[in-house]
Amino acid sequence: MKIKLRFGLMVLLFFYPLFLMGGAWNNTLLGCRAMGMGGAFIAVANDPSAIFYNPAGLTRQQAAFNFCLGGFHIWPTHSYVSPTGQEIQSRFESSVPQIFVTYQMNEKVAVGFGVYIPYAGGGVDWQESDLGYPFKSTLGIISYTPTLAFKFNEKISIGFALNFYQGILTVKTKMDPLGEMKEEESGSVLTASAGLLYQLSEKAAFGLSLRGPAKMNLVGTTAVNYNGFRLKLDSETSFSLPWDLEAGLAYQLNDRILLSASAQYTLWSALDKIDKTIKNIPLIGEIKTAEAMNFQNILITRIGLEYAFLQGIFLRGGIGYDRHATPDESLNIMNIDVDKFSLLGGIGYRSGRVTIDFAYIYALGKEREKVLTGFGPHPLTEKYNLRVFILGLGLTYSF
Repeated sequence: MKIKLRFGLMVLLFFYPLFLMGGAWNNTLLGCRAMGMGGAFIAVANDPSAIFYNPAGLTRQQAAFNFCLGGFHIWPTHSYVSPTGQEIQSRFESSVPQIFVTYQMNEKVAVGFGVYIPYAGGGVDWQESDLGYPFKSTLGIISYTPTLAFKFNEKISIGFALNFYQGILTVKTKMDPLGEMKEEESGSVLTASAGLLYQLSEKAAFGLSLRGPAKMNLVGTTAVNYNGFRLKLDSETSFSLPWDLEAGLAYQLNDRILLSASAQYTLWSALDKIDKTIKNIPLIGEIKTAEAMNFQNILITRIGLEYAFLQGIFLRGGIGYDRHATPDESLNIMNIDVDKFSLLGGIGYRSGRVTIDFAYIYALGKEREKVLTGFGPHPLTEKYNLRVFILGLGLTYSF
């Protein structure tokens, strides 16, 4: 019985890391121009990042061939205040690179390929001095995305993409009686997305995109120390990714000003649980757990603008707001998810065949309180919050 309890603790410890992304699993750090415009790019979609935002936009590129290399560096701060008032913070920097290539085959057909991170792409790093044990984990889901778009006429374009997702999860921690513990898992799955662009008038456009769900199954090993032996056990982690529906409008106010707005509805209720399995445990065999997550569907709204300041120079700005997906029951130190208000902006410079784009994002969370019951006549209160600062840089070559 003691052996089972100890290994049950191990499963729990390695199960928590996946919680840390929560509603923040949505990673919209795609395209520096798009992010400079607040991420409201679904009805604009006329640069290579259309592969993610709206594949129909491949027919609206400004050149026949486009190659974009870019990425973002993230400085997050996750904070937790215990019922005693003690505050601890996790600061784990990460980078999310991306590549997009598009090619206009003829007047009606365009193709593209993208490599980017649509979900997760970060982690937490809690120090031993704060928790009593060190705890570091990362999760990233990379998409390899071939794309095809077709232009029916001057008003309507549609696009389709296959999304080959590759998930990678790593965890490192240390806790008695199991000593150092390390988990490394990966897995892949295929899903698809589609988009529509409709030119409402000479100045206005409507965009719509749909990204399909996926069931991720990560397989690898979990290594622990037990009774002086180093055990490397087979392990699996399974969870669901949601449907994503986004719609938006773009309006060219004049020769200099482009306005845009979008609303994204993500069905995070698909993440109702996370299944964890550890196999080939000596004297036990296999342990399975199914942790209830019960995530909620969320709406993300964005507005943005682009101003053609001087010849070849563009100034951009935008705001965004998204609610948390995590219910109180799943809110914990490994899954800090709060409502977020974001300020975004950037600048672009185009000279000949080369465009350089810079973007910044500052996301400020709204503190959440969680009431703990069952600890006596007076309930205890925990507090959770986060803030994130992000810089992005992109280089596009076109001809």
